Order: sequence, then C-alpha cells, then structure tokens
Amino acid sequence: MKAFCAAALLILPLIGCFRHRETPVEPPKGALAGLSPSGFNRQIACGKWEEAAASDPEALRHVSFPELSASACYVPVRYKGEVAQPDPIPKGCEYPSENARTTLIRERDRYSAIAGGRPVSSLPPELACVLSTDVLTAAARQNAAALSAVLQDLDAGRVYPYSAVAVFGFGHRDHGSSVLTGVGPQADCVPMVKSDFDLLSINVTRAGRGAMAHAASVAPVVIMSGGAVHSPLIEAFALAHVARCRFGVPRDRILVDPCADHTHTNVKHMGSLVIALGGKTAYAVTDSGIQADYLNEDTIFRLIGGDIDQRALRDWGYLLGSWRRASVGMSAGFWLTPYRFWAEPTDGLGSFSCVR
Repeated sequence: MKAFCAAALLILPLIGCFRHRETPVEPPKGALAGLSPSGFNRQIACGKWEEAAASDPEALRHVSFPELSASACYVPVRYKGEVAQPDPIPKGCEYPSENARTTLIRERDRYSAIAGGRPVSSLPPELACVLSTDVLTAAARQNAAALSAVLQDLDAGRVYPYSAVAVFGFGHRDHGSSVLTGVGPQADCVPMVKSDFDLLSINVTRAGRGAMAHAASVAPVVIMSGGAVHSPLIEAFALAHVARCRFGVPRDRILVDPCADHTHTNVKHMGSLVIALGGKTAYAVTDSGIQADYLNEDTIFRLIGGDIDQRALRDWGYLLGSWRRASVGMSAGFWLTPYRFWAEPTDGLGSFSCVR
C-alpha cells in the first residue's frame, strides 16, 4: 500500500489532482439530486451508513448537483480578482430567517455557559477535544458573541445567501515560532511585519478570501477552523487574528473551531456550527491549491483511500454532507451543507444530519 501511495503521489503532477464533475444536462435523480434512496433507514444511518443507504450506491458518496435544485439554496459567488459578489438570494433562502431564532438563542446561551464555567449537557464538536481551560473559555466566549451578532441581524431584517463563510487552516511545525502563538481570538491586535505573514503562508490568503466574502455580505459570520495540530499555534485563532487585524472583519463576526485536525474534521465542525446557526448552507473558501483540489468531486485521493468521504466513513461511519464548487472566476469557493439529503422536506431527511 505504501508503494502504491508513493507511486500515486509521483504521478500526481502529471495527471492532475482532481476532475470536477460537470453539471449534467438533465437533473439527476436519487442521491445525486439530494434525495434519499428508497428505503433509507435514518435510524441506523449514523454508524451503519452502508446498510442505511445500500439501495443506492451513489448515496455512499457526497457528489450532488445543488445548482439544479431551488431547494439547495445554491448561490454562485462571482469574482473579479479577489473581490467577491454573490448572486441574488433565491426566494425562501434568506438567512437568518425567523425560524433560526430559537436555535440561535439556545446555542448562544450554551456557549455563554461554557465560557462562564457553568455545566452544560455536552460540548459542541468544535470544542470537544482536549483544550486548556483558557482556550475553551476564549473560544466559547467568541462564539457566543458571534451568535449574538447574528441575532442582531435577525432583529434588523438583514439577510444573506449563506449562514457562514468557512475558512480552514493550514498547519506547519514552523508555526510555533509565530508571534500569534498563544494569542486568543479576542486579544488586541499584535503588530506583524512581512516575515510574520510569510510564516503563516497560505493562511493569509485563506483569511483574506474569507474576509472578502464577508465584506460582500455572502454571510453574517466567518468560521475559522483549525487546531494546534502541527505546532502550538491554534490555526483558528491565527486565522481570526489575521482576518480581523489585517482584513477588517469585525471581532464579533467570527466563529472559531480550535479542535479540527484535518480537512474532513474542518468540514464536520463547519457543519456543526451551521446547525448551531440554525442555517442550512455555508460558503467555504480556501487558497487555489491542494485543499481546493481535495474539495472537488472526483479526486485522486480516492485512489489511495484518502478522500473526505472515505476518511469520514472510517472515522465516524457516516458521510459529512454535500459540497459543490460555487465560485465563478476563482476555483476555491464551495457551497457546503451538513445535510446529506438536503433536497428533502425540512421535516423529513432534509432536517437530518449525523454531525451533532
């Protein structure tokens, strides 16, 4: 297996990392249309996915075509350089809606309780890893403030096409020497010079794209995701600092996930936060490199057993949801949802997710 993986990586530059699946001429049916297969068993889906969806092999992969269905709330985001502009919001897809209020209040209060050291029934997935008390408190306080800001939007009647913009971090062992190591999401801005930004490399590009999407009102908040995986630097906190202090994202418009340790946990925790927002979709942005390739539909990672679907099935037994490229003029922006069968009625499987 190791030899095969090495050979695959050697030919990677020659054959390309991914092949984006083109939109079919006719709307597909079943799982590719965001619909559950006949006889899908939601009671055993979270942990026995193959058994729950055995009647439709396509249900074992995330691939779907939300651009063909109004129920997907798929909104293209168009780019001129790095400047983003979302298409008009489809009717019925405005976020936040009044239906989100109860969820927003409940989750805001849960984060506030965690920040205050009060008992809660469970920690959300993005805070459920091993964290110091200071990091857990800072992250929970940050997320409570962001949900309060969304509630203010709801009261003011402001709406957006997506519930959140999501940015996934990149870690490296050298990041431990960053001036942002140990800096929390609500700390004052730390002076940074060119070498400090260079050290963070593509994280600056990712944070900038998240900030540009937020400035274009793609979503009310930006999710910054990534733990201290490769160094003591918490990627989510570093992304939040760069987005806020270099690119101008307001402090209370950032949600943080300091627990994700790989792109597939980035996606999982993004889904958890979308649910906490009472939303249905997020818009994820990354740099135009390997992570963008990883999120496209037919990847070479599948050949070596390492695409997001395969990792999710091994780790949790279920798929994470669905995603699809939504950026136009830039290849690294994606529509994502934690709901695998997002086209179902919201009182059916369209409200069903294994994330939380």
